[in-house]
Amino acid sequence: MSTTLNRAAGKGTSSPLAPSFGTLARVVLRLHRGALLTWIAVVVLAGAGLVWLRSEGMSVEVAGPPECSGRLDCMSMGPVFEPDFGVHLFWSGSAVPFLLCVFSVAVAGWAGAALTGAEQERGTAALAWTQSVSPRRWVAVKWGVAGALLVGGVGVLVPLYLWSRAVPYMADSPLDDWTDWLVFTASGPVAPALFLLALTLGAYVGLLLRRSLVALAVSAGAMFGVVQGLPLLIPHLWPKERIFGWEMGAAPAKAWIVSEEAVDAQGRAVSMDGCYRESDALIRQCAEAKGVEGFETLFHPASHAVPLHLAETALILALTAALAFAALRLLRRRTP
Repeated sequence: MSTTLNRAAGKGTSSPLAPSFGTLARVVLRLHRGALLTWIAVVVLAGAGLVWLRSEGMSVEVAGPPECSGRLDCMSMGPVFEPDFGVHLFWSGSAVPFLLCVFSVAVAGWAGAALTGAEQERGTAALAWTQSVSPRRWVAVKWGVAGALLVGGVGVLVPLYLWSRAVPYMADSPLDDWTDWLVFTASGPVAPALFLLALTLGAYVGLLLRRSLVALAVSAGAMFGVVQGLPLLIPHLWPKERIFGWEMGAAPAKAWIVSEEAVDAQGRAVSMDGCYRESDALIRQCAEAKGVEGFETLFHPASHAVPLHLAETALILALTAALAFAALRLLRRRTP
């Protein structure tokens, strides 16, 4: 008799099964369907715009050798004043990569305000945790779904952006400047990694502050600081090459010049104030009088583009992992 009663009690007190990942993912998509539709619209419109931008660039005709592109002293005035030339150069060289960075800041603000902050503020997150959904599972599903959509969208736009720039007038042209940090960010794996960092940063701030509007402002501001600060680190993420001698501007074409300065025998920088003369011989004479041993140029050749991309991507992913770990620790302290 006692055995029968114990079995009945066990059946009556059994806990409901936890929802599957697919079920939770559908709930997340339904809850944030406005953001989902907005992101789909952004990707579709941006993709169509990049296809149009490619057609604009293909219609530009350059007179003169490719190395003269954009220089008024050795090419005709035609391409400079062609509408297609100016439109393509503006959008591919500055507007598109700038908008990509702006979108990353917007994602951080959205993640802080809507993805985690609002649910913390309204108490719906705590309610979900009582329905057989652990805090870690709740966070994992939200970040997993949002991260997959963001990386998938940016992963489509980056190849389209590179394709829109691969036009004849830019071939071997100084206008194709890979050292511009906006173009650099939009031209490789750095872009999707940046969006993952924005998502994680915003979600962590939302969990930390529990107020949607405050989390929006703080996460967007923090991501803006990251976007502004990363370009200062890029040249130092990979060993630089060095040229030493009396010739200034000795770096190869399309090199990323990190520094170019006069140095003494101990390698210390020496100011060249007052040494700008009418001939190289007089400049050298003045520099030697100041104890200058030569000019040191530190630079990255074009072959360093891929290593720099990979190094910055690794740095961004490391910051993302650190923020994700901090968020999980925060949830562990706040929940039983």
